Amino acid sequence: MVPDPGWRHATCVRPDAGRTIQERAPRAGPRGPAGRRGRGRAMGTRVKEVLNLSLIVEPDRQRLVGFAMDAVRALRGNPFAAARVLVSLLPDLRTACEACDGVLIARLVVSGADLRLRWYDRDRLISRLAEPPRIEVLDDLAARLREASESVDAELLMRRNRRIAADLEHLETDLDLKRKELQEKRRELREKQQELQKSIHRAETDSLTGLLNRGAYDGRLREVFLRSRRQRESLSLILLDLDKFKEINDSRGHQFGDEYLRRMADAMRAAVREHVDFPCRMGGDEFAIVACAPLQIAERIAYQVLEAMDRRVSIGLAERRADDTIDSLVGRADAALYASKRAGRGRITVDDDAGRRETRAGGA
Repeated sequence: MVPDPGWRHATCVRPDAGRTIQERAPRAGPRGPAGRRGRGRAMGTRVKEVLNLSLIVEPDRQRLVGFAMDAVRALRGNPFAAARVLVSLLPDLRTACEACDGVLIARLVVSGADLRLRWYDRDRLISRLAEPPRIEVLDDLAARLREASESVDAELLMRRNRRIAADLEHLETDLDLKRKELQEKRRELREKQQELQKSIHRAETDSLTGLLNRGAYDGRLREVFLRSRRQRESLSLILLDLDKFKEINDSRGHQFGDEYLRRMADAMRAAVREHVDFPCRMGGDEFAIVACAPLQIAERIAYQVLEAMDRRVSIGLAERRADDTIDSLVGRADAALYASKRAGRGRITVDDDAGRRETRAGGA
């Protein structure tokens, strides 16, 4: 699309008070005011800000009108026409102040031969002057208006202070409410986190012994196996079966059998390192320990459990090899466990690089 040759794009700026800029103006038509053809580039229009005023309360808006009228008279504009425009703008200024809920910045600028009032994206013509004022006239006007705007009477200052104090009190009240809401949200979040942890604990824990259950065992073994392979750390798997538990349960009763299982769990917890090794109940009389340790330490853990249970436990033990998978590690530990059972129960069998061997009291 070919742009309209009669207009150029306006440059949007917010100059500081007293600063002079160039504002791009409409191009002249085919002929200038004197009938000459408008060849060449249009001259830029000088823009001078002569007043920058913060509007908070009604007296501020009245002072703005007074300053604008002073500017009209100083620049030899039409005060009667300007007064009508300013009076008509007061409702708009009140609405803008209420909408911003704070401080509204109003600016008086001289753009070429126009005196204009600007706030936000609004731009209203106050007075059209006979000719563009000289720069020294504008500088003197800006200095006088700035000095006048900076002098505030005591009553207006008190009203402003009361308004600011009321706003601060309102903000503090809102802040207190939001702080209480945040504290309540944090408390609810902590309770939900605690409930989540309890739920996870219940889902992973064997209700009778308090050890990790079969599902948690599968998850911990996979997690620790992958980490040990990735970081080249030691990992040993200990599988344990209570010897002749069914006979004990049948002859002594289920209550005694439950206590016997809890005794086994206590023996396992006492032997392992807390938060390092993971004792688990697989189900029935079958147990396991995922030991993040080399074979020698795993043997000592197994031996402590064996002694605590009066050697009525069959144990198989295997350490992870470089070429092991989870299934192959479990298979070797399981084969060692059944070797202990075939050998007469109440003993530890280790599957190591030299093959399967039975470890006596004290381990290796």
